[in-house]
Amino acid sequence: MIFSSPQIVSIAVAIGLSLSAQAASFPKDNSVVQYWGQNSAGAGANAQKPLATYCDDSTDAVIMSFVSDFNLGGLPSLNLANSCDGTYFPGSNLLTCPQVAEDIKTCQKKGKKVLLSLGGASGAYGFQNDNQAVKFADTIWNLFGKGNSKTRPFGDAVVDGFDLDIEGGGPTGYVALVKQLRKHFATDSSKSYYMTAAPQCPFPDAMLGSVISSVGFDAINVQFYNNYCSTGGNSFNMDVWDKWARETSPNKNVKILVGIPGSPSAAGSGYVPFEQLKPIIESVAAKYKSYGGISIWDASQSYRNTDISPNYAAAVGKLVHSGSSSGGYNPKPTSTTTSIAPSVTKSSHSRRPTKPSSSKGSSSTSSAAPAATNSPSSTCAKQGKACTTEGQYVCVGTSFAICNHGKWVVQPCAAGLTCFSTTDASSIYCAQGTGSTNSCAIASNPLSAGDPNGATAKPYKSSRVNAELSVTNSDANAFEAVINARKLDIRPFKNQVVVQFKAPKNIKVSHVSNGKVKQQGNDVKLQIRNPHKKSMAVVFTIKGKVESGVFAAPEAKSMKFSY
Repeated sequence: MIFSSPQIVSIAVAIGLSLSAQAASFPKDNSVVQYWGQNSAGAGANAQKPLATYCDDSTDAVIMSFVSDFNLGGLPSLNLANSCDGTYFPGSNLLTCPQVAEDIKTCQKKGKKVLLSLGGASGAYGFQNDNQAVKFADTIWNLFGKGNSKTRPFGDAVVDGFDLDIEGGGPTGYVALVKQLRKHFATDSSKSYYMTAAPQCPFPDAMLGSVISSVGFDAINVQFYNNYCSTGGNSFNMDVWDKWARETSPNKNVKILVGIPGSPSAAGSGYVPFEQLKPIIESVAAKYKSYGGISIWDASQSYRNTDISPNYAAAVGKLVHSGSSSGGYNPKPTSTTTSIAPSVTKSSHSRRPTKPSSSKGSSSTSSAAPAATNSPSSTCAKQGKACTTEGQYVCVGTSFAICNHGKWVVQPCAAGLTCFSTTDASSIYCAQGTGSTNSCAIASNPLSAGDPNGATAKPYKSSRVNAELSVTNSDANAFEAVINARKLDIRPFKNQVVVQFKAPKNIKVSHVSNGKVKQQGNDVKLQIRNPHKKSMAVVFTIKGKVESGVFAAPEAKSMKFSY
């Protein structure tokens, strides 16, 4: 991961860095971060390999995932799926992982940074006040940092920092946790420590938005997937995150890493094939000073993905390591007293833990629905102007345009809705939001990755749940969408989640992942089996028919969750 301190920490670390040609540039240059630990690729030949397997020249840092249940006042739960499924410390759900401990040391000797992530979609976590967070920071420092405890899962191996992948539970306490961890980092002069976070791309993030704006982080692994602002769509909002990094972040040298799925099955939506990803990242690297590389969910997916030879992970590594960052931008040292710098002293997949194996709106048009095209955003659509791809749909501000008999016909979305690109960039849909998508601005510079040309979706928000709906694809007859729901309080979703909303008249929902659908008229009821007994987030896919016009999303205030 890209981190901001250029200081040399010790001769021993310098020797370690020399063992890997790629790692020699770390942390000064752009980096690749792999999340590891959840075996999202599944069983058999695809199963997650030991940690050290992934500490090669393609990867600069690995984030182990997750500490999934904080269990305040006791020992937390550590879940690394098939990589640590044996012995628990007596009277706890805390695993002892001797092989992972050896792998951590192996990776660090190669110059790789190894961090530990807190949270994830599943489990139960969160704080009611700052005092709880401070005590928990002390606990994880003693268990995984340079502190002291008789119950250290990785023995004498010491992680290089912590990552916040807070998918639910709200922001309370996390600023205090980061500040307390920084104090602990400052007590160890033998190495550098880092704090990173993994907010979702809708800005500001519902969980971490206020946190990352209140205390300094070294890198932000933005999840540009499972949402309308995915990397491959026209609402990719790298511009917003870059502006935040430069103008709002307490650490003006913070790095923004583009978070992507490692394969089509790694997330509910948002996977970008490498040949499509390459020009996007090249444009981002050239344009944004805060760009720091790519983070991938997860290693088990990206290393087995042969979308490109030899695999996706290797291709991404080559792309990132051969690129330049914003005209030779070099981070400046930051003072540790500001709590910013490192201390020198699918199905619908989400980032959810896997159990250890041993326990282990109506449209205003009646025309044909959108036809999928390869790159609708490459066309500037104006009323009456000639077009070449019959049936193509593109956004024109808050309206949309249809290529009809060789000419563009511009029509408005229904009242109160604006036009969005589908996350696969093949078509469009209408939903509540602000701003608009300007196809002409996009067409003038097809590689304008992250330009503010996309609309901002309105979340489905109640006192306890924040949810985002994004349409993956839509054609003349059908649609597929992802709903990404997150708890705003510390009480998790249980084993069954019920979602109700009013669908536009032209939309019929016929399928929901892990559940069943009932629709009477416009009233839709989804009964979803949560794969886990408790989780802070649920991500699920819905599919159905578009009977006329274009897909229109349900009105935000109509969506209700019960569990």
